[in-house]
Amino acid sequence: MSTPQKTFKPWWGDGPRPIREEMDRRADEASAKCLEYVKKHAESGNPASVVACIDEFASRTHMMNVGHVKGNIIDEEIRKKTPSKQREVAGNKHSHYFSFEYSPVFAARVREMVEFAGLTDQVTVYVDAFSEQYEVLRGKTVDMYFIDHEKSVYLSDLKLIIGSEALAPGSVVIADNVGLGAFQGVKNEYLEFVEASPQFSEVRHTVYMKREDMMVPDLSVATFLA
Repeated sequence: MSTPQKTFKPWWGDGPRPIREEMDRRADEASAKCLEYVKKHAESGNPASVVACIDEFASRTHMMNVGHVKGNIIDEEIRKKTPSKQREVAGNKHSHYFSFEYSPVFAARVREMVEFAGLTDQVTVYVDAFSEQYEVLRGKTVDMYFIDHEKSVYLSDLKLIIGSEALAPGSVVIADNVGLGAFQGVKNEYLEFVEASPQFSEVRHTVYMKREDMMVPDLSVATFLA
């Protein structure tokens, strides 16, 4: 007897997808409440406590968040590569983190969260789209990138990363939320490019998506070869 396939369950439920303005409003509200929750419940100056509180808040409220499952995979990549310069992935005390935030409001909250965690010296937050700011990385070697934003610009941003010459052999590009589109019949040009490119060796990690109640190959880890 064949096992019935699970039906994709979007986070907004059975109704129509919310319009972009409503999604932005919800995201803004969730991030503000998350910051309040962390400042109330986490230990100041303790990054692990801050991350744990963020995960706890996100488990009860819909919010864009890596979570501990994907976070463990990313942590393992950090341990393997021991990156010193990273974009979107914080590491050990000898590393530096560059965060590119499109929204000035979100950027301010990120800075406040970083200060509360005691990581101000390790984190630089730039305000604007990555496509407008990526030149600040030119001349640097970035060991790890984490891409988790507007899906339509994943590929164009990856091409900017390649063109910036900030990648070295062994650098890693991790892209989140690459799998759910397949359940909606959406073509993923980012994955097609990475899989076909001789410049990368790509591994896909399948994780359990709690809200969708299904296993999804949702985290792409692409190692730059040359």
